[in-house]
Amino acid sequence: MTTRPGAYVHVPYCAHRCSYCSFVAVTGRETEREYFDAVVAEIGARAGEVPGPLETVYLGGGTPSFADPGSLARVLGALERTWGLVADAEVTAEANPDDLVPERLDALVRLGVNRLSVGVQSLRDAELAPLERRHDAASARDAVRLALNRGLRVSADLMIGIPGQTRESLLEGLSELLSSGVGHVSVYLLEIEKAPRLVALRDSAPSLFAADDEMAERWERVDDACRAAGLPRYETSNWARPGEESRHNLKYWRREPVVAFGVSAASFDGLVRRTNGGSIPAYVAAVRATGTAFVAEERLPSEAALREEVLLGLRTVVGVAAGRFTEAVDTLPPADRARLSDAAAAGLLETESGRVRLTRAGVLLSNEVFALLL
Repeated sequence: MTTRPGAYVHVPYCAHRCSYCSFVAVTGRETEREYFDAVVAEIGARAGEVPGPLETVYLGGGTPSFADPGSLARVLGALERTWGLVADAEVTAEANPDDLVPERLDALVRLGVNRLSVGVQSLRDAELAPLERRHDAASARDAVRLALNRGLRVSADLMIGIPGQTRESLLEGLSELLSSGVGHVSVYLLEIEKAPRLVALRDSAPSLFAADDEMAERWERVDDACRAAGLPRYETSNWARPGEESRHNLKYWRREPVVAFGVSAASFDGLVRRTNGGSIPAYVAAVRATGTAFVAEERLPSEAALREEVLLGLRTVVGVAAGRFTEAVDTLPPADRARLSDAAAAGLLETESGRVRLTRAGVLLSNEVFALLL
């Protein structure tokens, strides 16, 4: 297992805020120049925080594909100067399909981006409408095709539970993406609790929204389809052709170091988590004043860190070593230990070849298991 660090950079700019978005993001690019000045300065000020070189870089957002490629080039250049990159570094950018015209794709390739996480969400225009996505299904298809033609590794995002979605429409879109040649698929349940417009739609038209049992059935059908296409699941919401897993996201699930820059970014050096503030003006001002913008710092006690290690490991198909699982369980109160034993007896957890993992039924009820480990 590698211990080389990754880097995350938050790009908070979007052309439009989607109805379900709860991320730190703003529309337009009015503050882009001063913001990226601050990101570059923050990178330089934090040299030596983790040993280099970097194995992964992830440009998240927001919408990195909406930003000026020159701004992204400055950030990538600063990371390379400060830490260096391994020869086969994974450099990922999140992207909206309508940004991925040939000229923008070529610019991203020239920057060194070799993996795209494309927010397809659905291949039905009627389902994209309530999400208030900027693209339509045709532009999503074009974006995926153009990216693959340029040799980029492509991960496509889909959502389960979009208003008006059916099981058939979800699986048809998934089948089309799998046939296109993408090597990675992320499929998330739509969460509307922080989306007032979708909550209002659910209240006025509840028939557009799938029940919990139907959501679970759709997830299982997605799992079946991806596995049949040669993309086994490797994490709760992620499926990949062997060798095309997200190396960056695996760092989070393995509790490996990731230095993170920009507004709201959360870093982990292997022991301590440090989080930047969530306001662009405050972030820029803090970096100008001190070089950093941390507003919170957390170092978990050893027992809590062990439980977190086990919780995150259980998100993955490989699970966790049985010994580490037992050590974590032994830190729990008797009542919670008994409940975990009940979860195993109910078929939510299994032990095989010295490792403990969630069963497929356990994945669908994983929050009940995780709540005991928090």
